[in-house]
Amino acid sequence: MEKPLNLSSIISLLEKSSIVSKIEKVEIDEISHRGFYKIKCNLIPAKYKLEMKFIKTKYEFIYSFQLFTTLPVVRWDNAPHYPDIKTFPHHFHDSEGNIVESELEGNARNDLKKVLSKITELISRSKYL
Repeated sequence: MEKPLNLSSIISLLEKSSIVSKIEKVEIDEISHRGFYKIKCNLIPAKYKLEMKFIKTKYEFIYSFQLFTTLPVVRWDNAPHYPDIKTFPHHFHDSEGNIVESELEGNARNDLKKVLSKITELISRSKYL
């Protein structure tokens, strides 16, 4: 069972990250039974940005973490549209356009820790520089 979204915990984790240089924008749109949240961050090196989207309804919690330069690089998400992937609904969109299994598990804060670690690895390997 997924935990409810704790936006302040997400922001706190970003503020403590060594690769986040600035939380650029936080959007919150809440109505009756739905919440939409978007966070954009500048990363180090400066050409990278991270965008996070969280959609919480009475029935589901969908979220994504997308790394950008001027174009999208990679994305992790749990939108339920690839049921044949072993880690459904969690999946990863790689830089080649492949959609594969993901290490995400359904807890947004813990998954963000994993994503920040993976982004650090990607940047340090210079694969996307």
